Amino acid sequence: MENTNKYPYTGIVPGSILKDNSIVGRREMSGRRSHGFIMKLHGATEYRRKDKCWLLSAGQILFVPKGSSYFIKEVDPGYSYVVNFESAAPLPAEISLLTFPQGFDIAPPAEKMYHSWQKENIYAALSCLYSLLDKSAAEEGYTTSREKKLLAPVMDYLTAHLTDPELNLELLPRLAGVSQGYLRRLFKKVWGVSPAAYVIRQRITLAKQLLLSGEEHSIAQVAASVGYSDPLYFSRLFKKHFGLSPVQYKNAHMDDLF
Repeated sequence: MENTNKYPYTGIVPGSILKDNSIVGRREMSGRRSHGFIMKLHGATEYRRKDKCWLLSAGQILFVPKGSSYFIKEVDPGYSYVVNFESAAPLPAEISLLTFPQGFDIAPPAEKMYHSWQKENIYAALSCLYSLLDKSAAEEGYTTSREKKLLAPVMDYLTAHLTDPELNLELLPRLAGVSQGYLRRLFKKVWGVSPAAYVIRQRITLAKQLLLSGEEHSIAQVAASVGYSDPLYFSRLFKKHFGLSPVQYKNAHMDDLF
């Protein structure tokens, strides 16, 4: 049964709080031995199962339940703090991305939590952790079960058609059964950006993976692979959102391939 409690993470007993640095390539987590919060401070990491994919960017937290299996791939170099814990209380059964009020910075409490744990000040570390969870449960960042159901067909469509050049954002309100304005507000509440900006962000992330795959892809091929028929438009979009052109990005990260 889905846990719809506004405060789903209770009874936390930390086993460890670790700093997880970037890796090159991909690794597999099979049958996780404890529950975990993965707090991304810098960079971006992809967590993927057969049916779903979560892109964890700087400033976000991912909950991964005990027993879950997934693949991990670094998208941008950085680091995370990983809280491994047990709980006597029932916890959500699915991997989920925690949401926070717009503009909230997880870094200060996450850093304080990690350093408190290093000093064996468990109470201080728990206090910082619960302050983060409290912010996640704040009314403006909390997603109700009804809102999740409204967004489900929207996310299914975006996932299935992300690289389709014919992807039609005008369909999204109809899929959710709400007005365009309401969907935009709800989507931004959950993902922090509009549907259009979300699509661009996900496509750019895929493009970066292709550029660093080690295979010889032209910019036109990369653009077409992520849904853009115009390579010049794709290049301008890439530079606008990442600060480097696709060629500059590839050249700057070539050492990561070896």
